[in-house]
Amino acid sequence: MVAETSSAGAERGVSLQTLLAHPQARLLVGLAAVLLFLIAWQIVGAGEIVRSDLISYPTEIIRTFFSMAASGELTTNAAVSLQEFVQGFVPAVLVGVAIGTGFALSRRLRAMFEPLVIALNTSPIIAFVPIVVVWFGVGLQSKSVMVFLASVIPVIINTTTGIGEVNEAWIRACRAFGARRRQVVMKAILPGALPSLMAGIRLSVGRAVVALIAAEMYVSVRGIGRLIQVYSTSDRAAEIFVLVAIVSSFGFLLVTLLRRVEDWLAPWKRDS
Repeated sequence: MVAETSSAGAERGVSLQTLLAHPQARLLVGLAAVLLFLIAWQIVGAGEIVRSDLISYPTEIIRTFFSMAASGELTTNAAVSLQEFVQGFVPAVLVGVAIGTGFALSRRLRAMFEPLVIALNTSPIIAFVPIVVVWFGVGLQSKSVMVFLASVIPVIINTTTGIGEVNEAWIRACRAFGARRRQVVMKAILPGALPSLMAGIRLSVGRAVVALIAAEMYVSVRGIGRLIQVYSTSDRAAEIFVLVAIVSSFGFLLVTLLRRVEDWLAPWKRDS
């Protein structure tokens, strides 16, 4: 009898693990958890169990979002932040891949500049905001530079690491067929380092968003960070939650898009 009970419990455990192994099941479980959290938040906020001006609640946040969007305040400032992000992030990826490739292929270059990269990686990026503002002013350029500085380092490090872990057999095969150095880099080294490179780009998204918002909060006349700063001084919880949700959603969507791009560029990684 005990053996039968144990066997039944084991079967239930296995079936639960099998169920959660499906992406759709994990998605439903995650959505259910989020829904329960939102319901509890709504009850606590709308029922004034806790002061609603401190935590707000979902329905009030939704109304505030549509109000801010209708007034043009949200779209105008979001467009400014997006422009600053793109102007800093895209060059950071291109420069980071180029420098990381150079580090991996040239020991002398790596020995010269790797200490600087390590120092920048361990330094708090927020500390550079006053210096960047003094150099580039309070306009779009200073925020774009902050995004660049925050995101270029992870790309450099992961590109260097990824190229160093490329299978030597790939490189030897290219050389055996008479490939030149540039062809070896483009046909073997960069494709082999792609998973690590894409991981570095995804990591840089979070750093870039934090640097952008911090720079806009520090000194800016427009942007999502500036709105967060303004509403935080007037205790407008609903508006702050709207802005935080927009920033978080942007980061989530961008990282998800980068994962899809990686699956497209490196299908062998997805199938393995």
